[in-house]
Amino acid sequence: MKTRHLIFPILMLLVALRVPAQSLNLTHTGDNTFGTDTIANTDSLMTGIPPTLDSALIGYDIYRYAAENNVRVNRAPATDSILKRYIADNPQRTVHGYRIRLFFDNKQSARGESEKAENLFKEHFPTIPVYRSYMNPYFKVVAGDYRTKSDAMRELGAIKKVFPNAFIIKEYINFPQL
Repeated sequence: MKTRHLIFPILMLLVALRVPAQSLNLTHTGDNTFGTDTIANTDSLMTGIPPTLDSALIGYDIYRYAAENNVRVNRAPATDSILKRYIADNPQRTVHGYRIRLFFDNKQSARGESEKAENLFKEHFPTIPVYRSYMNPYFKVVAGDYRTKSDAMRELGAIKKVFPNAFIIKEYINFPQL
């Protein structure tokens, strides 16, 4: 009687183990591997040529190269005046970019400290624009208008020598200078 009660669960277990193997359509080749119609082989098949990118251009700023190497750009004379008029007509116009945060605090002395940070930055880096703002209750000082994070990273190394806690933030930036 007891063996009869054990036969049914054992048969159910064998059937349960056999059904998933059949539904996967696995074929055993005898050498501890499965045939070519296994899930791993059919699902991971890749076709086509992977996209390529010229790694010499990654993080390369063509505008900086042009400025440093006296590259001359021929364009219609009206282009500059139209672009300058567009920027003048849209003074609040900003774009997504990156800046370097130098100072961010809300202590009672934060106003004076933010002024000191701004002046110190202007002293060491006169060519990089610096912005001091107040967003209740925080004073913050950020620097630069970088279109890409790699542009900001180039400057961050030198800035960290003066401001060791400086880091890059994503923020709206002003239009780049012409």
